[in-house]
Amino acid sequence: MRGEPEAWRRPRLGKEAQAQRYWAQRSHLLVAQRFDTISGRLTGLWSSYPTIGSGWVPVAVEEELAAKALAAWWNSTPVRLMLLNRRSKKLTYPAWSLEQLREIRIPKPDNPAWGALKDAFDATCDEELLPMKQAEECAVRAVIDEAAALALGLSPDVLADWRRRLAAEPTVSNRPAPVPDAA
Repeated sequence: MRGEPEAWRRPRLGKEAQAQRYWAQRSHLLVAQRFDTISGRLTGLWSSYPTIGSGWVPVAVEEELAAKALAAWWNSTPVRLMLLNRRSKKLTYPAWSLEQLREIRIPKPDNPAWGALKDAFDATCDEELLPMKQAEECAVRAVIDEAAALALGLSPDVLADWRRRLAAEPTVSNRPAPVPDAA
């Protein structure tokens, strides 16, 4: 969940004003504007350098604690479910408008789980997140979801069940839905 810019670019001739406008919006927290449900890993990342990116939307967050906590939250199973509930026509490679991204619910500022989300970020930020189809095996997702469960007032077991079900979803697992037994 921790990233850094891969490349520094110079604006094309005649695009300097547009580049300056984008650069003014850079942030430590970026959220995905599109996502491959089969092989994608991250829907939120934090960078020590304020940055922008192709396919990533910078989120204006002033405090480092909040930005890191939100990076963890944005990779939690509840947020993945909210994002997939708003997906576009292509089910395996959804894209979201800025308006759809603004609809994603986040914990209120007085929620005591902010510290747990930041701790989850610190504990896992340099660890590999497995694709969602391997969510049951992903220790990083379990840590993030434990903090997300605290934010939602749910048992971590509930989120583990959501993770299991989401991993089995055909547009995530890339396998057909199981045929129910004929009784």
